Amino acid sequence: MRWISRLTTLAVVAALVGGLVLWMRARIPDAEKGESFRTYAKFRDGSKLTAGSPVVIAGVRIGDITKISIEGKFARVDMVIQDASQIPADSFVTRRADSLFGDSYVEIIPTGGGEGAKPARMLLPGEPILHVIEGGSTDSVLRGMDKVLPRVTNALDVLHQVVLDGRKLINGAVVERLGYTDGWLATGRIENPLRTAQAAITRVDNLTTRGADALNGLAPDVIEKLGRLDKTVADARRKVAEVKVQVVNGIRDARAGLDGVDEPLRQATEVMAAINNGEGDDFKGSLGRLINDPELGDQLEDASASGREAVSILYRFKSWLGMRLELNVFSRLPRFYATAEIRARTDKFYLLEFERGGLGGYPSDQISDTTGGSQFTRRQEIKDTLRFTMQFGKQVGPLAIRGGIKDSSFGAGVDAMLLDGRLKFSADLFGSFSRTPRLKVAAAFAVFRSIYVIAGIDDALNDPGYLTINKGIDQDVPDQLTKIRYGRDYFFGATLHFDDADLATLLQVYGALLAGALAF
Repeated sequence: MRWISRLTTLAVVAALVGGLVLWMRARIPDAEKGESFRTYAKFRDGSKLTAGSPVVIAGVRIGDITKISIEGKFARVDMVIQDASQIPADSFVTRRADSLFGDSYVEIIPTGGGEGAKPARMLLPGEPILHVIEGGSTDSVLRGMDKVLPRVTNALDVLHQVVLDGRKLINGAVVERLGYTDGWLATGRIENPLRTAQAAITRVDNLTTRGADALNGLAPDVIEKLGRLDKTVADARRKVAEVKVQVVNGIRDARAGLDGVDEPLRQATEVMAAINNGEGDDFKGSLGRLINDPELGDQLEDASASGREAVSILYRFKSWLGMRLELNVFSRLPRFYATAEIRARTDKFYLLEFERGGLGGYPSDQISDTTGGSQFTRRQEIKDTLRFTMQFGKQVGPLAIRGGIKDSSFGAGVDAMLLDGRLKFSADLFGSFSRTPRLKVAAAFAVFRSIYVIAGIDDALNDPGYLTINKGIDQDVPDQLTKIRYGRDYFFGATLHFDDADLATLLQVYGALLAGALAF
């Protein structure tokens, strides 16, 4: 069927080209010429122009082309025109197609002649027509169509094959996948988590409402504390100004002391010159040989280069320190983190964390039999230990991929930094109390330069539950140890994040305050 499509396309193109030829041929009448004078014009494209082709104005033939030659990069077209023709010197000349497949002719477009216009200067014999209008040729258009048609045919073939493959895919794999998805959704995999999330959000909203009510009565105390803080800052600013004056005076005194060192330095210079030039009783002693020994100078230069390289290696590192507080919504247990991150210029970094929480370790449950009896002893132990994180990572664009030890178990994680570091998304996968790994996702948003608020879901893959702790007979234990929650839980909190520049600023400010306090 493809050859029928191509034959139809060629027939339509041939009909259009034939109609165009007949229309253009009807537009060009014949005209006789009389006496003449000579002129010429230069074209960039002189194709289809031959000697004897007509020269017309407004469809009236006024001359012929006598010669076509090459002049530089142009085609020079010499013409002979009737003497009675009045052609303005600033007229335009262009090339027209006489027929679709035949020769072309030259048309002169006079300028001026409007009502009230000044008389234009006429073209003199032998003077060229300077204004040439170039246009596209029919031959170039046909060649372009000939190149495009095979590509269109290939594109239609590819589209036809894509439609066939798509029909097979939709009738087979897509229908099967849709059925599987419908069954998966029918089991409540989406509705149940959404209902749980809605209930959690409701509880968080109630908690924030109670917090707002509790903070409502603290406004006078907060204003009073802010006033004291403002007074403290003003005193600190005054002390910093005084310390600045003391530093300026100290520098001025140091400069005066340095001026007094010039004379001893001059004398030391004379002594060194005496040792080096051979003056004195022992002019080539140990010190003189030490100064003039080239091998020793090379060794000292190598040592200084090694020291410079070591310092440059240390300079390539950048560090961050931070503190983070998280509070679980349901278990109501806080967790405290101390964080340090060392980052190199090669986008590699090391992450260290130490965690201390209400329950630092997972509970253990052991049952043992009693010697000489039929009873068993059950022992449950909760270790409040310090957990640590040591991970190595690589920065890839906005993503930071890391792996190693997470909360004293093997794990991996990824961080995404957005909005120039103000918004951070984190996901960690590591060991869990249940069989399923523990997934912790969190989001942190910077509300100030070094202060972030965080929220997220801890142990998102495991269903929540409570483990009851047997406290024994007549044994008093804290209420929070009668049962512990495990599994999915929500948390929120805040973190402080200080880089090298922040630490330097803090050291400068508090160092100045400490110096001012010591001065007074």
